[in-house]
Amino acid sequence: MISSAGAHDFHFSRTDARWNPDTQTVQTTVRVFTDDLELALQTHGGSSENVKFWLGDENEWALADSAIHAWLQTHLTLAMGNASVRWAWVGKEVELDVSYLYLESQPLANSKGLWRAANSLLFAEYSDQVNEIHLHDVRTDGTKVERREMLNAEWPSFEWDSSTPADSGSDD
Repeated sequence: MISSAGAHDFHFSRTDARWNPDTQTVQTTVRVFTDDLELALQTHGGSSENVKFWLGDENEWALADSAIHAWLQTHLTLAMGNASVRWAWVGKEVELDVSYLYLESQPLANSKGLWRAANSLLFAEYSDQVNEIHLHDVRTDGTKVERREMLNAEWPSFEWDSSTPADSGSDD
């Protein structure tokens, strides 16, 4: 594991996963520091340390999108009820030091019930990595509910029953 002394003082990602009742899909955005993502692709791909995985300019690695999608499939998992979510790659935007990665689930029967989320992005690269995951659901009556958790290597996953009123708010 690489020490936490990197190009920036903290190592953080944010994942927003939103249930869309119209499409019956989970639409997800992952925000991660671009230099951390480049390092993870190098680590995940098992490449030589001399190879640089540039993102977001004319020198971008040709296989970047497929490599990012494979990396996300490995490190970001979600299940709703009995259905494991399979992520479809939608695309990415690279804005200087932050990359926005877009995923969408296959259509699911519904979002009601138990969500199981795990996010181990960048745990192999940084001992102090924190991954915020923010789940958004819409109940049958139209009530919007959400749950937010901060995950780390010691606590990389959680469960949430979005139909339970006592467990429907954000934990701030």
